[in-house]
Amino acid sequence: MAVRDGVAGWSPDEADAWIGLLEAHKQLTRALDAELDAAHGLGLSTLEMLGRLAAAGDRWPRLSELAAETGLSLSRVSRHMDALERRGLVQRRRCETDSRAVEAHLTGAGAALQREAEAAHAGAVRERFLDQLSEEELAALATVFRRFAPRAAAACDAVPATGEQD
Repeated sequence: MAVRDGVAGWSPDEADAWIGLLEAHKQLTRALDAELDAAHGLGLSTLEMLGRLAAAGDRWPRLSELAAETGLSLSRVSRHMDALERRGLVQRRRCETDSRAVEAHLTGAGAALQREAEAAHAGAVRERFLDQLSEEELAALATVFRRFAPRAAAACDAVPATGEQD
């Protein structure tokens, strides 16, 4: 990559790939976030936390665990949990083995909203992203992103276990 006047000089393909990735991510996440908020009063980060709590089953994960898994700060996770608790969607408690830690669990209402919102979100992702790609394009993207995040889909509890994942 050549640098001219302190600015990266990318080829047209490099610029289209990098800027295209950034713009596509921005446009898709903004649209999906707005749809989730309008329909369910949730953002993408909040839905991810609800999904992780749902995947935990009877376990009460620590908020610090949720922060690490979602890539959010502990204070941001706590703010999300405050709002979810006010809505009756989660319960929190002090950890029995470490009084400094807080654990969370979905309520019945939280589990119902998570399932409903997750189904709507999956449909929106299909419509706005997956259905816009040919089978060849989808395979190419999967190959490329597996290189950068080799086990990302396998580690995500939101991905259906249909056997379609490589």
